[in-house]
Amino acid sequence: MLEIHLFVNPLENRCFRCEHDVLKIDHQLNTKVNYRFIPFFNMATIQQTIESYHLNQHSLAVRQIVSRTIYQVILDYMAASFQGKKRGRQFLLILQNALIKENINYNHDLVKDVALRSKLDLEMFMEDRNSSLAKKTFRQEQQVAKSLGVKEPATAVVFDSSQSQYGFLLNNFDYNTLITAYQNKQLEDEISVANFIKNYQLHPQTRTIQK
Repeated sequence: MLEIHLFVNPLENRCFRCEHDVLKIDHQLNTKVNYRFIPFFNMATIQQTIESYHLNQHSLAVRQIVSRTIYQVILDYMAASFQGKKRGRQFLLILQNALIKENINYNHDLVKDVALRSKLDLEMFMEDRNSSLAKKTFRQEQQVAKSLGVKEPATAVVFDSSQSQYGFLLNNFDYNTLITAYQNKQLEDEISVANFIKNYQLHPQTRTIQK
């Protein structure tokens, strides 16, 4: 069994593609695949989003709007995930499709519509999306990323139950690299994962997959 933890920028097209790559992996491998999308947020994420949408890089107002939007989208995802990881993922993918593919502006009505399409309890979701629990969960997720040395979105941490003493860190995640590494049993070396274990009770070490 593979466990894949993909760190993503929820507003970026490349991460959106990576998420869909993860979803199709279990159709190519003769093993069960569990996966989780973990939002990643730092200054590089903000800059990446500004560049992706061709926004004014020199405007402080633009930077603040982008920062607030990413943060609120992440809180929305946290709130949706409180009603189940599968519904949380569905919410995120539908919202991303609206924002990235359909170019719909992020707003309150869009969020409510996506929540309903994801079959969430709307009243509970609306209460949770700005709750202290959602903000606490967000901080915990960012600490996990920091503990692992994740510096940019589209980074995956992969655990293989057949090599349970190791986890594998894959920067610039892509479908073909992971499939090839798994099939050739070349999943290989680097980085401590003590805090990852503490938060997710997984495995004692990680290695970095070299492309």
